[in-house]
Amino acid sequence: MLNFALIGAASTLAAAIHGRFTAVFLICSMVPNGYSLVLPLAMAVWLAYAVAKRLNPYHVYTSPEVA
Repeated sequence: MLNFALIGAASTLAAAIHGRFTAVFLICSMVPNGYSLVLPLAMAVWLAYAVAKRLNPYHVYTSPEVA
């Protein structure tokens, strides 16, 4: 169950800030032996990033609605 929570957290982070590698490496370094999740994390992060980029080209830091 922890693996699914980590994959969800990485996907949410990648979709919000458009930082694919940041999300993967942050989540992998959170838990012991987390680098065994690199492939599932990378696939989920890529999918979340692609959907977020398609829905909204801006990310959290450059969104015009924030100002």
